[in-house]
Amino acid sequence: MDTSVATLTNRSDHYSFFQIGDLAIKFYTSPYLEYYSGIDLWDDRGYLEYKGKFSTGPELIEDSIDLAHITERLHLSKDIFKGIKEIRII
Repeated sequence: MDTSVATLTNRSDHYSFFQIGDLAIKFYTSPYLEYYSGIDLWDDRGYLEYKGKFSTGPELIEDSIDLAHITERLHLSKDIFKGIKEIRII
């Protein structure tokens, strides 16, 4: 299981998925999010900044996700992000 690469997708209405190996974290996102366009910043504490396309306008919007907060609420280890070197949008 390769845990150096994670994936991010919004393949379900109102929900996104962040997957590391076999672990998939599902979390609520804006109902206006059409797709993720790119990752601008990632740190191994679970914070990422991205550009996304929202149905509210034609331009890409910069936004962020605090995955550390989500994993804390799910009682997951804070160390799950440590080995991630790349995030792919699928």
